Amino acid sequence: MSLSVTKIKALFGLKLRLIISNMSLMTAPIMAILYVVFMKSIMQSKAPSHVALISLLLGMGLCFNVVMGGIMMTSYPLAEEKEHHTLRVLMTSSITGPEFFIGSLLPPLAIMTVTNLILVPLSGASWSQIHLGNFLLITIITSLTSLVLGYIIGLIASSQTQAGVYSIPMMLILSLIPNFEQFNTTLKSFSNYLYSSTLNHYITASYTTGGFSWTLREALTQLGWLVIACGIFFYAYRRHGLDND
Repeated sequence: MSLSVTKIKALFGLKLRLIISNMSLMTAPIMAILYVVFMKSIMQSKAPSHVALISLLLGMGLCFNVVMGGIMMTSYPLAEEKEHHTLRVLMTSSITGPEFFIGSLLPPLAIMTVTNLILVPLSGASWSQIHLGNFLLITIITSLTSLVLGYIIGLIASSQTQAGVYSIPMMLILSLIPNFEQFNTTLKSFSNYLYSSTLNHYITASYTTGGFSWTLREALTQLGWLVIACGIFFYAYRRHGLDND
């Protein structure tokens, strides 16, 4: 099936404006920025070390943005469009399913990537330690996984309210457990199998002598989550389609 770049670009511009103008969808990026700024102002003199402070600020900020932002920015709009049957208008305008999903995925990915880049200097992290290439690779892969998980929820849910009910437990697990793993060995064992935990491991490892390097477990965790999420998405898409009615 051929894809129309023109239609994708048009849908990209439309979705970008809709997301930016919707404060409920921008909650996660804004919360991530405010969290880093606020916590830095009150923790800067109390943190046990500079590395610990950066790990706390940047780790939680990225989790808010990548996990919560990714899931919310795809699940809520898709469920809302299904609820109000506006997807039928798009489908009758000759936009195909793949064009719709690509055009809808790129705007939140762009917003999340820009926010992630802003969080680095706000947290006090140094680009000499947080290497840009690794940073973009890890944050984009984890963002894509979150976006696909959001699509799955949006396909299954019949309304925006239902999408919120489905997504909140997932967002809490994926964003909070990696940041609390240091306080409990059981949480740490469980966190090792979450794709979002790589964000915290990357930040901490970047400030060690050897720096960050991909381990087989982390690579398989990232790949496994993304492949499995895509597989479930395609199954849900074939089963539910874009409009359940």
